Amino acid sequence: MRWTYSIKNKLTIAALLAVVFFSVFVKNILDEEKVSDLTASFSTFYEDRLLPESYIFQLSDKLYQKQLIIQQLQQPSDFLLEKEKYQSHNEFIDSILVEFENTLLTENEAVYLSDLKENILHLKLIEEILAKPDLKQERFLLAKKHSKATLNQAKDNLSKLSDVQLAVGKALNDYSQKIRSGSLVLTRFEMAILVVLALLINALIFSSETVKSKFRQTSHLN
Repeated sequence: MRWTYSIKNKLTIAALLAVVFFSVFVKNILDEEKVSDLTASFSTFYEDRLLPESYIFQLSDKLYQKQLIIQQLQQPSDFLLEKEKYQSHNEFIDSILVEFENTLLTENEAVYLSDLKENILHLKLIEEILAKPDLKQERFLLAKKHSKATLNQAKDNLSKLSDVQLAVGKALNDYSQKIRSGSLVLTRFEMAILVVLALLINALIFSSETVKSKFRQTSHLN
């Protein structure tokens, strides 16, 4: 009966080793999926959150520079002296807006960005009025007032866009943490399975050696 017991043990050990192989194989597949998800999450965080935040900062800076120019104007002819600098700011703002639109926008972002573009367009119309050489002082002061109000609206939309970056960034971080936690649970579960299987295999090998030893002892006595 020794050979039948040995075969039974070998089959059991082989089955347990197959379970080990299968669990490791499945874990590797799941890990690859989670790594892909994490990579996509980090890529989204950089391309669609960090970059837009830098765009918001640059837009805020250029709008502030434009506001300083407007505040310093005392009479209609003053704007003509700053027109070239103003146009340079506008060109930079237009290029940043194009970059911003190429990022992945949430529904709220699309609305706030559209409102911001309207603010920028309104500012350009006001600048066209300020650039007129025959502009009257009364219209000049009114244009300055409208420019200030529009700049404040633009700042408000930039603030809302920045809040979106924080909210979506937090959501992405929570998602990454969830992926990490799930991976840790799977790793611990796999380790528990491997430990249990190792103990079972060790017990089977030990019992097999014990049976062989008994058979050898019985044979010697005969």
